[in-house]
Amino acid sequence: MKSYISLFIVFLCSLGLKAQSLSGTVIDSSTHQPIAGAAVSIPQLKLATTTDSIGYFHISPIPKGTYELEIQILGYATIIQQVTIKGMANCTCNCKMGASCCSANEIVITALGNITNTQRSPVPVTLVTHNMLLQNSYSTIIDAISTQPGVNMTTEGPGTTKPQINGLGFDRVLVLMDGERQEDFQWGDDHGILIDPYAVYDAELIRGPASLQYGASAEAGVISFKAEPFAESGTLQGSVLTEYQTNNGYIGTSEDVGGNHNGFVWDLRVSNEEAHDYWDPKDGYVWGTAWRQDNGKLTLGLIKSWGYSRISVSLLERRIQVPDGNRDSAGRFEYDAPQNGQLYPTKSDFLAYNPTIAGNKILAEIQTWWQNSISVRKGKLGLDVGFTQSIHHDIDTGTVGSGNFEVKDIPYSLKYQIVGETSGLKLTTGINGTYEFENNYAEPPAPYIGDFEIPNYTDFQLGGYAILEKDFKNLTLSGGLRYDWNNFIGQSMYLVNESTPEQQIVSESTPGAVLQFQSFNNTYTGPSGSIGASYQLPSNNYLKLNVSKSFRAPSINELTSNGVNIGVNAFQLGNLNLKAEEGYQVDLAYGNNGKDVSFEVDGFCNLINNFIFPVRVQSRVSGDSMIDGVPFYQYIANKAIITGFSGYFNIHPSDTRWLEIDNNFTYIYSYFPNQTDSTRHIPWTPAPRLTTEIKFKLQKATSHRLIANSYFEFGMAKYWAQNNIYSALYSEIPSIAYTLFNAGVGTNFVNPATGRVVCSLYINCTNLFNISYADHLNLAQYFLAYSGNPVTVTQQSQGIYNMGRNIGVKLLFPIGGHNATSPAPAME
Repeated sequence: MKSYISLFIVFLCSLGLKAQSLSGTVIDSSTHQPIAGAAVSIPQLKLATTTDSIGYFHISPIPKGTYELEIQILGYATIIQQVTIKGMANCTCNCKMGASCCSANEIVITALGNITNTQRSPVPVTLVTHNMLLQNSYSTIIDAISTQPGVNMTTEGPGTTKPQINGLGFDRVLVLMDGERQEDFQWGDDHGILIDPYAVYDAELIRGPASLQYGASAEAGVISFKAEPFAESGTLQGSVLTEYQTNNGYIGTSEDVGGNHNGFVWDLRVSNEEAHDYWDPKDGYVWGTAWRQDNGKLTLGLIKSWGYSRISVSLLERRIQVPDGNRDSAGRFEYDAPQNGQLYPTKSDFLAYNPTIAGNKILAEIQTWWQNSISVRKGKLGLDVGFTQSIHHDIDTGTVGSGNFEVKDIPYSLKYQIVGETSGLKLTTGINGTYEFENNYAEPPAPYIGDFEIPNYTDFQLGGYAILEKDFKNLTLSGGLRYDWNNFIGQSMYLVNESTPEQQIVSESTPGAVLQFQSFNNTYTGPSGSIGASYQLPSNNYLKLNVSKSFRAPSINELTSNGVNIGVNAFQLGNLNLKAEEGYQVDLAYGNNGKDVSFEVDGFCNLINNFIFPVRVQSRVSGDSMIDGVPFYQYIANKAIITGFSGYFNIHPSDTRWLEIDNNFTYIYSYFPNQTDSTRHIPWTPAPRLTTEIKFKLQKATSHRLIANSYFEFGMAKYWAQNNIYSALYSEIPSIAYTLFNAGVGTNFVNPATGRVVCSLYINCTNLFNISYADHLNLAQYFLAYSGNPVTVTQQSQGIYNMGRNIGVKLLFPIGGHNATSPAPAME
């Protein structure tokens, strides 16, 4: 690996052609006074700076091309302006900003192929800003975004969260980090998204099919996480962050440092997180919920006149316990088998920062990404290629895994983007996909019993697409087509069980060999397409409409599962005859981006043919819905219809700038046509939700103050009961309504002599009144066993509840410093 990085640095230095720069001033449109501390950025290049005391900014180096320049500061409406860099001359751009209390409603978005902004995008988009992430407490990055409009999450406990968009999750939602796919066990219930939450600077949430640019995995939408922009040219900057949470003793630290020397950019981040078992009012400490994560990431790159090239290498290991709900008759958590003569975990076990005591899993991921953008005539050619190795170990109580395999991916992308200088027509076209191959490790020795969940396989995905977009004065039209080819090849596997309890992988000719997985070669092809428009109406109103067709091939677990998945306490059976899903969705949105009030309401209807899902069925062997002592699930397909609406309503009076009231809501209704009551609704449809947050901004940043941009806030999240469930054989149980309250406070500590932020403090309390609740998408509520024997859960009170009251304290120390008015560490 070191030799590859050295060669890459030599290659970069050999391409040292000088790039251009962009400079200008930012002033108030009414007073014509300079605006200091405004954040000026070019999102496509991950370059940013802030204006100085006279409103001046300078960004360099910048390759030739057309970009969207974004300017933001609290108290002013965001400016988005297209700039074209050509020739060798430095460019200038002077901007005027109008007053507004809400600055984040119109932001550049990069995850839809052609660069656009939130108000002109035909597909509904939610933005999660850097300050929103800083001001909240969470364990994983999916926790942090799970209350945004149209977004939810499923979980089996800490470290296992997965996102949902418009009621669809798992490998129907594509997760990106800096534009690159996360292929880390997307199909598994008990595999969380393997991203360091401290490495995420902000996020774009695309709510609706985005299959055109990304392929089958974006059937429900895209979650695009982005790292912090590179340091300003000629500077070294970074941060040190430390965090503590009271409920599970969560301790998080993250150190980041980066630089930019004449276009040679680099960034290094190292993070660690660990927590003991969490506590809730109903269960007390929940045995089997400790976890730990370590991550390191290095990025090296070069930005010159011809474009940019950068390589990123990251190493992440997450070790998590997965609760099984094993209890005695009095409801106390107990071990599956005695440990050192003990039947029950002690308090010291509950409080141990050691996720190896109970049954647990190790998820490790090694990623290498090489991303390039090269100016070609009037457009840009992008070439990305990566390598990901994801390692999965299931650990029974001990040190040897009972389920072990690794998945390797080689994702790739080649695309060309061009913007017509006179027509303004934007074109993005290209091909992308991934080559994935999985290998099971050897059977562990006795007394561990092997668990072979999926066969050895290869999966080759290839898709080609073209997307066009045209901006008129008030109208934006966008559309495109895509075609995907997906080929699965699975190897047969034979097992034999002789005099010992472990199973051995053997050849077909071995006496007593039993077929575990049959060989197969399945190919899936299908088109995708969309056409949409947005129209800017008078008085800051706007309207959006998008019609799309999506395509998704079955995942490997849907095709081949054949055995006990110890991560979800269930026997799962796949189906090699499943067909590809085909979805047809209509999205309609209406909104207003006013100076005192902003809102958007998004409605959608999605019809999916061959919708694949697991249902609990009766075993032909045992005659009931249990097999090998655990629930028996089989993957089937049906026509599905998902409808709903989501949106936000925010109040930010221009005459009362110290007050902001934000509200968002989500309602999803899903069903299978022509089914009985017990099988009518799609499993795991989220409950309706309304959130409200009231924020008081206490003071602005001024000279000679030790603190600046202080705030305090109160919030509420109301979840209604979910009775629209797939109730057959207790596949799903209804949930109970509940309401959570939270509160937070924060401030910047400033050096009054320099005006630079020395430290930022954030304190946040969730579940303020410490109520007992089980979210409808908390799959741990189905975990119940007595003396190691699983029991069917028939009501929420039997399973595991969500976390109780939690207070988080976060400290952020900037390296290199920021102005007190800068949005980087400051409050919105």
